[in-house]
Amino acid sequence: MADRIECDVAIIGGGPAGQAAALALSGHGLSIVVIDEQPRPGGQILRQPPARFAVRGWLEERSYRPLKQLLGRFQALDDIHWLGSHSVIGLQRGSVMAMGPEGVTTVTARHILIAAGCHDLAVPLPGWTLPGVYAAGGIQAFIKGQQLLVGNRILVAGTHPLQLIIAAQIVAAGGSVAAVLFAQPRSAMVAALARHPLAALRRVPDLLATAAALRALARAGTPIHFGTSLEALIGTDRVSAAQTSAGTINCDAVGLCYGFVPQSALPRMAGAQMRPSGPAGGWACGHDDFMRTSVPGVSAAGETTGVAGAAAAAAGGALAGIGIALDLGLISLEAAEHAARTPRRDLAQHRAFAALLDAVADPRAYFPAPSADTIICRCEDVEQATIAAELPVCQSANAVKLATRCGMGACQGRNCEPSLLRMMAKAGNVPETGFTPRFPARPVSIADLLPPQ
Repeated sequence: MADRIECDVAIIGGGPAGQAAALALSGHGLSIVVIDEQPRPGGQILRQPPARFAVRGWLEERSYRPLKQLLGRFQALDDIHWLGSHSVIGLQRGSVMAMGPEGVTTVTARHILIAAGCHDLAVPLPGWTLPGVYAAGGIQAFIKGQQLLVGNRILVAGTHPLQLIIAAQIVAAGGSVAAVLFAQPRSAMVAALARHPLAALRRVPDLLATAAALRALARAGTPIHFGTSLEALIGTDRVSAAQTSAGTINCDAVGLCYGFVPQSALPRMAGAQMRPSGPAGGWACGHDDFMRTSVPGVSAAGETTGVAGAAAAAAGGALAGIGIALDLGLISLEAAEHAARTPRRDLAQHRAFAALLDAVADPRAYFPAPSADTIICRCEDVEQATIAAELPVCQSANAVKLATRCGMGACQGRNCEPSLLRMMAKAGNVPETGFTPRFPARPVSIADLLPPQ
């Protein structure tokens, strides 16, 4: 079944950036549609439980309070059309195509805001395709949304400090954490903090949250190791242990936490100018002082413009909303500049803290080494050796894709593109771009795209 909605503004993403933009635009007499893959707003940071049941003590930590207040204000709006459980599969200037439970909905809009968030960086290593191996953010999503644990003895490993928060949430949910492994030495993390003292001082609540997580893990007797890297994951039907540089650790689930990359398929599909995003890789959408992209009528905010956290996303969303109001002739330039002062200042400060986290969590020197038979592209089962054999003659990501099928699967290269680009750079070839985004941006059946009979 196909449907069509006409509106003034279409916002893709119901997380902090999309919510803040909607709040900035509300009250101007606009028709606003907010599209999100989840049935309820909140984004990944505030993944709400299903409406039919409640989770006791849902995200009660102090760090979530401002975001829950933002969510409450958004949910109280009465001039927003919430289009939940819809995945955006296509985007061009003035038009968004979304797939939902009833089929395709085409949303035409005078202005589009892309606030699509980010996802965990996929890190290939021997055994990473075993059942029980997750991105750490996936483990966290289960806990946030429904208090579900993915295993009885969970190992969390990588380079990002967020794994301390996730490990503490596992413990709070009644789980057992086998260990938290940081591949980098503690001295490297301290040195990175020392290089950004002002950014650290401005975000004392975040540092306190990390300290609280450390205390919770200490009470639970959870080992935290620095300078300990993953080498391989072991198991047959399911992961049963991890081989590390310090020995073997028994576990029945693993969360990999090496950083995050922006959801970039939609701005790339729209033709927006992009830039490399941080040490973890990926592509961030470029923008001006009002979060407008290089494509007229299309803005971007939140992690789509660079991974900087929920507070930065909210500031960028508010700024984008002001810019859209300016472009639609609802406010004057003077009024827009005045309203933009606070979110611009906040965004700059949050991005400074994000730069600190990038320095602390920089994974580039600590990625596990895949073996020749390690699968890099999980959609098409393309192994490391197959890709390596083509690198001397392939000068672009698309060329490797054609030669090996790497990136040709259902995820459109979201998982394998950063790994491929690292391999190409190591081989002395640094392509200017990654894969060319293709329609549809999410897997969809051909039958759903056909017109009704």
